[in-house]
Amino acid sequence: MARVLALAPDVTELVFALGAGAAVPAVPRSADFPPEVARLPRFDEQDPEAILARRPDLVVATTAGTDPRLVERLRELGVEVATIDVTTFERLGEACRLLGALLGRPESGEALASGLARRVRAATERAAARPTQRALYVVWWEPLIVAAPGTFHHDLLRLAGLANLAPEGAGRYPRTSTELLLDPRLEVVVAPDEPPLRAMFQSLLGRAEGARLARGAVEVIWLPADPASRPGPRLVDALEALVEARGGGR
Repeated sequence: MARVLALAPDVTELVFALGAGAAVPAVPRSADFPPEVARLPRFDEQDPEAILARRPDLVVATTAGTDPRLVERLRELGVEVATIDVTTFERLGEACRLLGALLGRPESGEALASGLARRVRAATERAAARPTQRALYVVWWEPLIVAAPGTFHHDLLRLAGLANLAPEGAGRYPRTSTELLLDPRLEVVVAPDEPPLRAMFQSLLGRAEGARLARGAVEVIWLPADPASRPGPRLVDALEALVEARGGGR
């Protein structure tokens, strides 16, 4: 594959992890990993004309981050588009193999998928030594947005030995009442470690709905933000960090 454009940071990371960075002529504005992307020009990943101007042989999109109307338009214009949908760690492995095949690097796809799977198994085994706890994955504190079943964050909690208390049937990332933080069953909250979220968290501690957090009745685990927020190869880093934070060290 001569020229590949990825439309989101997670699939940009995946293309590079497969060893196909030399085929990438430009990266989306929000891509910042691996370090090699710093030397590449940027393009507007929401503008079909900007995408076409890069003359891609393959465009890699995501179901979570790419407007389906953009995908449809690109296909109407004759551009080959592969859409990646990573909602579990198992599907991350499938994405490695699929994209490896599309890039003409099936061995790399298999090797990457197998290596990630080995790390996931090892982390899961370490997590199994700890008792299961009830938890939430907080994407945003104000308003409170949590990860529900059907998301890679839900799978992250599950593999780390945490039972998700997020409401079901309200979408993948429902906005919910902060009173959920007062649920006596709640034992652990996991969140990406970003300055805006830290600031909102500190504000929440001074309010009634943050009482259990303030007195330490609920453990709060902050994960490295990008690995925990992007369903790419570094998602396994987030799992390992979460398991280690729960006392399941290597």
